[in-house]
Amino acid sequence: MKLKFKLSLCLIIVVLMIYNPISARIFTWNIARTHQIETIIFYRLIKTESSFRSLAISQQKAIGLGQLKVSTFKFMQPNLPKFMVWFPPANLVASAKYLQYLLKKFHNNWSVILAAYNWGESNVDKHLQNKSIVPHKDYREEFRNIPETYAFIKNVLGDAHE
Repeated sequence: MKLKFKLSLCLIIVVLMIYNPISARIFTWNIARTHQIETIIFYRLIKTESSFRSLAISQQKAIGLGQLKVSTFKFMQPNLPKFMVWFPPANLVASAKYLQYLLKKFHNNWSVILAAYNWGESNVDKHLQNKSIVPHKDYREEFRNIPETYAFIKNVLGDAHE
């Protein structure tokens, strides 16, 4: 009986350590550094997406700290089962890998990358189809008519970044 209680207590402690906002902040910071993504941008992105709530789920069925859809999670983490989208470190690693993918695709332009992360890369592709992406140009005005995405970019980048 004592062993069963101790194991249950250990499991509760591990879950509380993994699924709390303080741990989420630490995971976010470390994963950004590990994946060589601008730490403050990644931190603000996760804060904006989920407020560091590991079990957050959106109306669009985006899950976890990085607010990823299961299809995006599987695209970035093909060797992990779908349920791992709920595990904070796996969710953050998939988010970081997705940002790395978007960094390459959109020539390191954070305003466009964040628009794609929030609104969807195919929507951004269509919206900017006749424009070439310049790395340090601020494209957020291109998204003024998409209020959620425009606000998202501003929340993550602040008033000036590029």
